[in-house]
Amino acid sequence: MTTPALEPSGQAHLDLPDGRALEFEIRFSAKARSLRLKVSARDGLVVVVPKGVERGRVMQLVASKADWIAERLTEFDAVRHLVSAAEPVRPQAFDLPALAESWRVEYRSTRSQTVGARTDQPGRILVAGAIENVEACQTALRRWLARHAKVALSTWLANVAQQTGLRYTDLAVKNQRTRWGSCTVHGRVSLNCKLLFLPRELVRYVIAHELCHTLESNHSSRFWAHLRQFEPATDSLHGRIRDAWKFVPAWAQRGSRTML
Repeated sequence: MTTPALEPSGQAHLDLPDGRALEFEIRFSAKARSLRLKVSARDGLVVVVPKGVERGRVMQLVASKADWIAERLTEFDAVRHLVSAAEPVRPQAFDLPALAESWRVEYRSTRSQTVGARTDQPGRILVAGAIENVEACQTALRRWLARHAKVALSTWLANVAQQTGLRYTDLAVKNQRTRWGSCTVHGRVSLNCKLLFLPRELVRYVIAHELCHTLESNHSSRFWAHLRQFEPATDSLHGRIRDAWKFVPAWAQRGSRTML
Protein backbone atom coordinates (compact mmCIF):
# COMPACT_ATOMS: atom_id res chain seq x y z
CA MET A 1 0.00 0.00 0.00
CA THR A 2 1.43 3.37 -1.00
CA THR A 3 1.40 6.45 1.16
CA PRO A 4 -1.43 8.83 0.22
CA ALA A 5 -0.40 12.18 -1.22
CA LEU A 6 -2.21 15.40 -0.42
CA GLU A 7 -3.58 17.42 -3.33
CA PRO A 8 -3.62 21.26 -3.31
CA SER A 9 -7.42 21.35 -3.50
CA GLY A 10 -7.86 19.66 -0.11
CA GLN A 11 -8.52 16.34 -1.79
CA ALA A 12 -6.27 13.40 -0.99
CA HIS A 13 -5.58 10.00 -2.50
CA LEU A 14 -5.37 6.61 -0.81
CA ASP A 15 -4.73 3.17 -2.30
CA LEU A 16 -6.98 0.75 -0.44
CA PRO A 17 -5.91 -2.83 0.41
CA ASP A 18 -8.49 -4.26 -2.04
CA GLY A 19 -6.88 -2.41 -4.94
CA ARG A 20 -9.31 0.50 -5.16
CA ALA A 21 -7.98 4.05 -5.48
CA LEU A 22 -9.89 6.38 -3.16
CA GLU A 23 -10.15 10.14 -3.49
CA PHE A 24 -11.31 11.69 -0.23
CA GLU A 25 -11.88 15.12 1.24
CA ILE A 26 -10.03 16.81 4.09
CA ARG A 27 -11.97 19.50 5.92
CA PHE A 28 -10.21 21.75 8.43
CA SER A 29 -12.49 22.86 11.26
CA ALA A 30 -11.87 25.42 14.00
CA LYS A 31 -14.52 23.67 16.14
CA ALA A 32 -13.11 20.15 15.85
CA ARG A 33 -11.25 18.93 18.93
CA SER A 34 -9.91 15.74 17.41
CA LEU A 35 -9.28 14.25 14.00
CA ARG A 36 -12.34 12.28 12.79
CA LEU A 37 -13.06 9.99 9.86
CA LYS A 38 -16.61 10.10 8.47
CA VAL A 39 -17.78 7.59 5.87
CA SER A 40 -21.17 7.85 4.17
CA ALA A 41 -22.92 6.57 1.07
CA ARG A 42 -23.34 10.13 -0.21
CA ASP A 43 -19.94 11.68 0.51
CA GLY A 44 -17.57 8.71 0.73
CA LEU A 45 -14.70 9.43 3.12
CA VAL A 46 -14.39 12.85 4.74
CA VAL A 47 -11.62 13.59 7.24
CA VAL A 48 -12.39 16.40 9.69
CA VAL A 49 -9.18 17.94 11.04
CA PRO A 50 -8.66 20.47 13.86
CA LYS A 51 -6.72 23.60 12.99
CA GLY A 52 -2.99 23.23 13.50
CA VAL A 53 -2.73 19.49 12.88
CA GLU A 54 0.13 18.64 10.54
CA ARG A 55 -0.83 17.12 7.21
CA GLY A 56 1.59 14.28 7.70
CA ARG A 57 -0.26 13.23 10.83
CA VAL A 58 -3.57 13.27 8.93
CA MET A 59 -2.24 11.01 6.22
CA GLN A 60 -0.70 8.58 8.72
CA LEU A 61 -4.02 8.15 10.50
CA VAL A 62 -5.97 7.64 7.27
CA ALA A 63 -3.46 5.06 6.03
CA SER A 64 -3.64 3.19 9.36
CA LYS A 65 -7.44 2.92 8.97
CA ALA A 66 -7.36 1.69 5.36
CA ASP A 67 -8.90 -1.73 6.15
CA TRP A 68 -11.75 -0.15 8.12
CA ILE A 69 -12.38 2.43 5.37
CA ALA A 70 -12.52 -0.26 2.67
CA GLU A 71 -15.03 -2.30 4.69
CA ARG A 72 -17.30 0.70 5.33
CA LEU A 73 -17.27 1.76 1.67
CA THR A 74 -18.19 -1.77 0.58
CA GLU A 75 -21.16 -1.72 2.95
CA PHE A 76 -22.34 1.63 1.60
CA ASP A 77 -22.10 0.51 -2.02
CA ALA A 78 -25.26 -1.54 -1.47
CA VAL A 79 -27.29 1.51 -0.43
CA ARG A 80 -25.80 4.26 -2.58
CA HIS A 81 -28.92 4.33 -4.79
CA LEU A 82 -30.95 5.60 -1.83
CA VAL A 83 -29.01 8.87 -1.70
CA SER A 84 -28.69 9.47 -5.43
CA ALA A 85 -29.67 12.71 -7.11
CA ALA A 86 -33.04 11.30 -8.17
CA GLU A 87 -35.94 13.72 -8.59
CA PRO A 88 -37.56 14.26 -5.15
CA VAL A 89 -41.17 13.11 -4.78
CA ARG A 90 -43.93 13.68 -2.24
CA PRO A 91 -44.84 10.30 -0.75
CA GLN A 92 -48.55 9.48 -0.76
CA ALA A 93 -48.30 6.62 1.75
CA PHE A 94 -45.74 4.53 3.61
CA ASP A 95 -45.50 1.67 6.10
CA LEU A 96 -43.65 1.48 9.40
CA PRO A 97 -43.09 -2.30 9.85
CA ALA A 98 -41.45 -1.86 13.26
CA LEU A 99 -44.81 -0.63 14.60
CA ALA A 100 -47.09 -2.54 12.18
CA GLU A 101 -48.45 0.84 11.00
CA SER A 102 -49.55 2.14 7.61
CA TRP A 103 -49.85 5.88 6.97
CA ARG A 104 -51.54 7.91 4.25
CA VAL A 105 -50.19 11.38 3.49
CA GLU A 106 -52.43 14.22 2.35
CA TYR A 107 -51.23 17.63 1.19
CA ARG A 108 -52.98 20.95 1.70
CA SER A 109 -51.78 24.23 0.23
CA THR A 110 -52.00 27.29 2.48
CA ARG A 111 -50.59 30.83 2.42
CA SER A 112 -47.79 29.82 4.78
CA GLN A 113 -44.26 30.06 3.40
CA THR A 114 -43.24 27.02 5.45
CA VAL A 115 -44.39 23.40 5.53
CA GLY A 116 -45.51 21.38 8.54
CA ALA A 117 -46.67 17.80 9.05
CA ARG A 118 -48.99 16.49 11.76
CA THR A 119 -51.25 13.54 12.49
CA ASP A 120 -54.79 14.83 11.94
CA GLN A 121 -56.60 11.48 12.25
CA PRO A 122 -55.63 7.83 12.84
CA GLY A 123 -53.47 6.58 10.00
CA ARG A 124 -53.27 9.94 8.23
CA ILE A 125 -50.61 12.66 8.14
CA LEU A 126 -51.55 16.13 6.95
CA VAL A 127 -48.77 18.11 5.29
CA ALA A 128 -49.75 21.77 4.96
CA GLY A 129 -48.18 25.00 3.79
CA ALA A 130 -46.07 25.73 0.72
CA ILE A 131 -46.47 22.17 -0.54
CA GLU A 132 -45.23 23.03 -4.04
CA ASN A 133 -41.78 22.84 -2.42
CA VAL A 134 -41.27 19.07 -2.57
CA GLU A 135 -38.08 19.03 -0.53
CA ALA A 136 -39.75 21.08 2.20
CA CYS A 137 -42.53 18.47 2.30
CA GLN A 138 -39.96 15.72 2.71
CA THR A 139 -38.23 17.67 5.47
CA ALA A 140 -41.55 18.12 7.29
CA LEU A 141 -42.24 14.39 7.04
CA ARG A 142 -38.79 13.59 8.42
CA ARG A 143 -39.52 15.86 11.40
CA TRP A 144 -42.81 14.03 11.89
CA LEU A 145 -40.96 10.70 11.71
CA ALA A 146 -38.48 11.80 14.38
CA ARG A 147 -41.30 12.86 16.74
CA HIS A 148 -43.19 9.63 16.16
CA ALA A 149 -40.04 7.56 16.69
CA LYS A 150 -39.21 9.36 19.93
CA VAL A 151 -42.42 8.13 21.53
CA ALA A 152 -42.25 4.59 20.14
CA LEU A 153 -38.55 3.97 20.70
CA SER A 154 -38.61 5.41 24.22
CA THR A 155 -41.12 2.75 25.26
CA TRP A 156 -39.30 0.03 23.32
CA LEU A 157 -35.93 0.86 24.88
CA ALA A 158 -37.44 0.88 28.38
CA ASN A 159 -39.01 -2.54 27.79
CA VAL A 160 -35.82 -4.14 26.48
CA ALA A 161 -33.84 -2.63 29.36
CA GLN A 162 -36.30 -4.15 31.81
CA GLN A 163 -36.14 -7.54 30.08
CA THR A 164 -32.34 -7.63 30.07
CA GLY A 165 -31.69 -5.88 33.37
CA LEU A 166 -29.42 -3.38 31.60
CA ARG A 167 -29.55 0.29 32.53
CA TYR A 168 -29.26 3.46 30.48
CA THR A 169 -29.37 7.11 31.52
CA ASP A 170 -31.11 8.87 28.64
CA LEU A 171 -32.35 8.48 25.07
CA ALA A 172 -31.92 10.69 22.02
CA VAL A 173 -33.75 9.93 18.77
CA LYS A 174 -32.19 11.45 15.65
CA ASN A 175 -32.19 11.15 11.88
CA GLN A 176 -28.60 9.98 11.68
CA ARG A 177 -26.55 9.39 8.55
CA THR A 178 -23.90 6.98 9.78
CA ARG A 179 -25.38 4.84 12.55
CA TRP A 180 -28.51 2.94 13.49
CA GLY A 181 -27.63 3.62 17.11
CA SER A 182 -24.91 4.49 19.59
CA CYS A 183 -24.28 4.57 23.33
CA THR A 184 -21.95 6.81 25.32
CA VAL A 185 -19.76 5.70 28.20
CA HIS A 186 -22.30 7.41 30.47
CA GLY A 187 -25.14 5.21 29.23
CA ARG A 188 -26.85 7.74 26.95
CA VAL A 189 -28.42 5.82 24.07
CA SER A 190 -29.04 7.36 20.65
CA LEU A 191 -31.35 5.65 18.14
CA ASN A 192 -32.06 6.43 14.51
CA CYS A 193 -35.67 7.36 13.76
CA LYS A 194 -35.39 5.40 10.48
CA LEU A 195 -35.42 2.21 12.55
CA LEU A 196 -39.21 2.37 12.23
CA PHE A 197 -38.88 1.21 8.61
CA LEU A 198 -37.16 -2.01 9.71
CA PRO A 199 -38.66 -5.35 10.78
CA ARG A 200 -39.29 -5.58 14.51
CA GLU A 201 -36.58 -8.15 15.18
CA LEU A 202 -33.92 -5.86 13.71
CA VAL A 203 -35.06 -2.92 15.85
CA ARG A 204 -34.88 -5.03 19.00
CA TYR A 205 -31.42 -6.22 17.96
CA VAL A 206 -30.18 -2.63 17.57
CA ILE A 207 -31.62 -1.68 20.97
CA ALA A 208 -30.07 -4.71 22.68
CA HIS A 209 -26.79 -3.97 20.90
CA GLU A 210 -26.65 -0.43 22.27
CA LEU A 211 -27.68 -1.49 25.78
CA CYS A 212 -24.83 -4.00 25.82
CA HIS A 213 -22.46 -1.10 25.27
CA THR A 214 -23.29 -0.07 28.84
CA LEU A 215 -21.34 -3.21 29.80
CA GLU A 216 -18.60 -3.04 27.16
CA SER A 217 -17.91 0.19 25.29
CA ASN A 218 -16.14 -1.58 22.41
CA HIS A 219 -16.86 -4.57 20.16
CA SER A 220 -14.64 -7.01 22.03
CA SER A 221 -15.37 -10.71 22.40
CA ARG A 222 -16.88 -9.93 25.79
CA PHE A 223 -19.32 -7.51 24.18
CA TRP A 224 -20.52 -10.11 21.66
CA ALA A 225 -20.85 -12.69 24.43
CA HIS A 226 -23.15 -10.32 26.36
CA LEU A 227 -25.20 -9.58 23.26
CA ARG A 228 -25.62 -13.27 22.35
CA GLN A 229 -26.83 -13.88 25.89
CA PHE A 230 -29.66 -11.37 25.46
CA GLU A 231 -30.22 -11.99 21.74
CA PRO A 232 -29.45 -15.60 20.68
CA ALA A 233 -29.96 -14.74 16.98
CA THR A 234 -27.23 -12.09 17.10
CA ASP A 235 -25.08 -13.57 14.33
CA SER A 236 -27.86 -13.71 11.72
CA LEU A 237 -29.34 -10.37 12.77
CA HIS A 238 -25.95 -8.69 12.59
CA GLY A 239 -25.65 -9.84 8.99
CA ARG A 240 -29.13 -8.60 8.14
CA ILE A 241 -28.65 -5.15 9.66
CA ARG A 242 -25.90 -4.45 7.12
CA ASP A 243 -28.46 -4.62 4.32
CA ALA A 244 -31.30 -2.94 6.22
CA TRP A 245 -31.03 0.34 4.28
CA LYS A 246 -33.10 -1.24 1.54
CA PHE A 247 -36.13 -0.83 3.82
CA VAL A 248 -35.73 2.97 4.07
CA PRO A 249 -37.53 5.06 1.41
CA ALA A 250 -35.54 7.72 -0.40
CA TRP A 251 -37.56 10.64 1.04
CA ALA A 252 -36.60 9.60 4.58
CA GLN A 253 -32.95 9.19 3.61
CA ARG A 254 -32.50 12.43 1.72
CA GLY A 255 -30.47 15.04 3.58
CA SER A 256 -29.48 12.63 6.33
CA ARG A 257 -26.19 10.53 6.64
CA THR A 258 -25.79 4.77 8.37
CA MET A 259 -24.10 1.74 10.34
CA LEU A 260 -24.41 0.09 13.64
